[in-house]
Amino acid sequence: MRPSSRPPRRVSTALVLLATLAGPPTALAQFRPPPATEAQRLAEQGDQVLVSANAALAKGDKKEAEEKFRKALQLFEQALGEDPRSVASAAGLGAAANALQDFQRTVARVQPVFAQNPEDLTLAYPLGTAYFKLRRFAEAVPVLEKVAAADQPDHLIVHYYLASYYLYAQDGNRAVTRLQRYLTLRPEKLAGNDFQIHELLGKAHLLRRDAPAARAAFEKSQAGRPESAPAQIGLASVLELEGRVPESRALLERLVTKFPQVPEPKEKLARQYLAAGDVPRAETQALALVKVSDTPAAHLLLGDVRLAQKQPAQAEAEYRKVLALQPGLLMGQIAVGKALQAQSRHEEAIQFLESAVKAGGGSLELWATLGSVNRRAGRFQRAVEVHRRVVEMAPRQALGWNLLGADHFATGQWDQAIEDYGSALQVEPNNANAKQWLARALAHRARDRAGTQRLDDAVRDLRRAYDLDRSVPMGRRLGAALLDARQFAEARKVLEGTVTLPGATWREHLLLGYARLGGGDAQAALAAFTQAGEATQEPDQRAEASAGAALAEVELGQVDAAVQRLTDAGPSKTAAKVAEANLPRVLVRRALSKLEAGDAAAANRDLDAVDRLGTGKRTDLAKLATFARALTRAEEGRFAEASAGIKRALTPVPEWAWPNSRALADAWVLYRQGKVAPSRKLLTAAQKKPMPGQPRWTGALTGALLRREAALAYASGNMKASEKALKAALATSPDDAQVQHNLACVEWRQGSTAGALAAWKRLENSVPVAALNLGIDAQERRHEPAEAVEAWRRYLASGAGARAAQVREWKDRLQGLYGLGDAQGAAQSGATAEETP
Repeated sequence: MRPSSRPPRRVSTALVLLATLAGPPTALAQFRPPPATEAQRLAEQGDQVLVSANAALAKGDKKEAEEKFRKALQLFEQALGEDPRSVASAAGLGAAANALQDFQRTVARVQPVFAQNPEDLTLAYPLGTAYFKLRRFAEAVPVLEKVAAADQPDHLIVHYYLASYYLYAQDGNRAVTRLQRYLTLRPEKLAGNDFQIHELLGKAHLLRRDAPAARAAFEKSQAGRPESAPAQIGLASVLELEGRVPESRALLERLVTKFPQVPEPKEKLARQYLAAGDVPRAETQALALVKVSDTPAAHLLLGDVRLAQKQPAQAEAEYRKVLALQPGLLMGQIAVGKALQAQSRHEEAIQFLESAVKAGGGSLELWATLGSVNRRAGRFQRAVEVHRRVVEMAPRQALGWNLLGADHFATGQWDQAIEDYGSALQVEPNNANAKQWLARALAHRARDRAGTQRLDDAVRDLRRAYDLDRSVPMGRRLGAALLDARQFAEARKVLEGTVTLPGATWREHLLLGYARLGGGDAQAALAAFTQAGEATQEPDQRAEASAGAALAEVELGQVDAAVQRLTDAGPSKTAAKVAEANLPRVLVRRALSKLEAGDAAAANRDLDAVDRLGTGKRTDLAKLATFARALTRAEEGRFAEASAGIKRALTPVPEWAWPNSRALADAWVLYRQGKVAPSRKLLTAAQKKPMPGQPRWTGALTGALLRREAALAYASGNMKASEKALKAALATSPDDAQVQHNLACVEWRQGSTAGALAAWKRLENSVPVAALNLGIDAQERRHEPAEAVEAWRRYLASGAGARAAQVREWKDRLQGLYGLGDAQGAAQSGATAEETP
């Protein structure tokens, strides 16, 4: 057989148990617990003294309690001296030392034992408490969280400690968890102090930006007690969170009066005044706060007021007082750095903040401020290094990315800045600072891209910027870029939205006018330009708006008004450039309009003005002016000059002309010469490939050629040819009263007097010469002088008669011969056909 492998200790234990069960009763007396060690004996004595100390403390005898705590501490120290690894001795020492507020001793003596027993809560509780009291939070929190997880009633205060820390660390969610757990575990006899816990809960909910929960907590804290300043201050914070700042301020102003010695309402009210830009009132409250509370918070507030008053030296003095009262206070160190920077003492600020960092400052704000001061000092590389550290410390916050974006923005590294702000929005999609500065970085990059003719890329950047920042400046930039890209419809949409935003100025209305003008809506463009002019009192700006209005008026056919505006452009250099660029074009356009109305002299005056102004390097405009001049020469009967001018203007064919413009213009000149056949030949050839908009014009020229052919035939006595041409003209324009009138003249000459008379009577109101012909018929054919005189009187009364002087002579003669008036002579016979140019 093989010997048993059972461990010796287990064998001995079994033998002892067997002997105990089998032996006689007297055998039990033979087994005694081993004698206590010296360490155990001292620890037991220490526990007894500790119980007595707590009993004395409960009775209110603080002196006796302190004496006993010191005796217990001495005993536990001796016990640990005998056995440095004793858990019971270390736990007792921690309890006694903490009661005497000797937290350094607790850490020094308990921590080594806890390192060997990390799961022992009797060690974790006093050690975590000591760390917390020493404000060594990085070490305290993990230990206290371990104690809190056990949920033991004896350790209730740990939940309170942790909640206080999380409030300090601005972690509202964890603070709420601990405070709610405290309320669950606390014994009924402590319920009277719940108001304090509800007050802290309200502050935690404020950090979570949960206004309803915060209000409920503060109201519970206030319930059943006289008005409490902390609870009322909390309710003021709730009002501020809800956006009801005036109500919050009114409540704080009441609290300042009701609780004049309480510092918190003064501090919070002063902060609200500062945020609203009311620095004098903020100063009043800050000075009052310093009088009632000479604390770091009071001097920090007063320093902030001095900084807002642009008094950085005085602000620095206040911030130095903060550090004198509480050396190493993080907010004070940051504030001193900002004050030094505000005095342009950048190197001092950097050295100060660097020292704070080396001294163990692990605050995000401290590192952020250090980087920002380096950036303002022009030490951009160091700023980037420091702010990258901020990103590493808080990778899920936008702060570090925003600061890196600012560093790259300051050096014009737009691509990198855009990437940084984009990263900030990835971790915090609604971060307002990242949105604003990303939009600005995009706008700057768009400007650079537009400068290198990358207009599509620029527009793309600005669209993204406008989506992020729906502001007037961004809308203006995007609208201007779209105008440059000739995307008038989108520019109009963007600018019509921009002019409705708060802060819109005359310039946005001006750009909107150009967008509408580019899109072909001249009437709406004129309205926008008019509104731009009304939105400013500056002469230069009004001149720019007037120049834009002139361009809209041109498109509306109000050319005379446009010429007047552009001629008197005003003091603006921009308006002068617009006038210089457009007045020659507008004058040429008006010259063409005058030609269309048959006023060649006025057209020549406008073209003479164009010659004086010059067309610069605009070859197409010069050719258009030459073309218009050629047409005036045709109207003046200088046909050779007209043909030569047309050839110069249309060879080679400019952009504004059609491929068949030369044929159409030559046809017009031949028409004016009376050369109907060659004009029609050219016109027929040009009509084989008509361009958009030409059919109406070629139809009008065809009708004019037919009327000219009819007039020439009529003058030569060829009534049949005249009749044929007029009927063809009437077929193309059935409602043309002039053609109807002239056809009636042909009929009269051919003896069809009844139809001719009927037509003339019908047309008399629209064709004044019809009354002249009615008078001729009455005098010559029917011998009715009175009727003739009456018809001629109507002709003269129309004021549109080209033969008014001659007709007046005829009328006077008939009146004299027949006693109808003074005798002047007899009338000339023959119906008159009105020719049309």
